[in-house]
Amino acid sequence: MAHFLTLVFVEAHTDDPGATAEAAMMPYFGELGEGGKADGFVIGGRYDGLLKGHEQHYNLTPAEFQRRYGLDVVRPDDNIVPVAELPETVLPSAVVTPDGAWHEWRGHPDEEAWEAEYRRLTAAHPDALAVAVDCHC
Repeated sequence: MAHFLTLVFVEAHTDDPGATAEAAMMPYFGELGEGGKADGFVIGGRYDGLLKGHEQHYNLTPAEFQRRYGLDVVRPDDNIVPVAELPETVLPSAVVTPDGAWHEWRGHPDEEAWEAEYRRLTAAHPDALAVAVDCHC
């Protein structure tokens, strides 16, 4: 079982980027292999605030904090940024583009090849918003 960062690119004019990103993830949710890429996903999650350079808000995981205090610690705004403002240090394991296509590091010969593909995807969608999604497989 592992977690990996997926960036979902959504159109900037979207009323609810989080809901749009969740809908874009649904075709990839389910049994691995049959089109499924993740058996679970959540906006932010372990990567909460990463896109804005924030450190974790609390020393508890978001789920533990919510259980203990009844409050959500993950704020959608901490996990949505314009693609053009993505930190150079962020290299996700996968990207879902606005057309719904899944792009991932698997299938590339090495990390440099995936990074080149990722940079090509960000350059192709400079006006989109990036939503950080914590995927589990």
